[in-house]
Amino acid sequence: MRIVLVRHGESEFNKLCREEKEIYCGAYNTGLTDNGRRMAKNLRNNKYIQELDEIYSSDLDRAIDTAMLATGKTDFKKMSILRERSLGKFEGKLEEELEKEYPQYFTDSKFMNFRRDFVTKAPEGENLEDVSKRCREFVSTLDLKSNLTIGIFTHYTFICCMLYVLMGLDKETVIKMKIPNCEPILVEGNKVGDFILKSHSLSQLTKFELY
Repeated sequence: MRIVLVRHGESEFNKLCREEKEIYCGAYNTGLTDNGRRMAKNLRNNKYIQELDEIYSSDLDRAIDTAMLATGKTDFKKMSILRERSLGKFEGKLEEELEKEYPQYFTDSKFMNFRRDFVTKAPEGENLEDVSKRCREFVSTLDLKSNLTIGIFTHYTFICCMLYVLMGLDKETVIKMKIPNCEPILVEGNKVGDFILKSHSLSQLTKFELY
């Protein structure tokens, strides 16, 4: 099986974080910016997107809209299991207000890595192990020995965890990964843990400048 992983186009929260203030998104349902929609439309000519046999998407608007704009289709599978990592009580809130309400998450080394950790998590949120569990559950529904090429339009952390599960990566590599918006990542294989990265090198996935 060939699996094409696509992070959604630039979202409203991506833009806010880059240009103004740090706001915590997680599974908060923010939409695409005009630039995000352009990024998605530009995927129409991407060879990996053109070769998709099946399409899956997170059920969050930014992923759905990216899938529609990239493929020109609407009849794909939209699934909550493909959502971004939940940040629980932090979602939709500015960093400055969270620093006052939850100071330990910004000053205590035991809590500070809550966004990129396999153990620590935001209050009522998920860590990378929780997301990896969702990845394994989703992958268990696929016929990995088929010759299909499937596309999954999803989110930053979910893609990191899918690569962790499919390729059998170590946790330190996963934590360092940077997944760019609207740049398809292709992996190929027929067994969990044995998939091979075909579109990029692992070193590339730690050096991207993010939107």
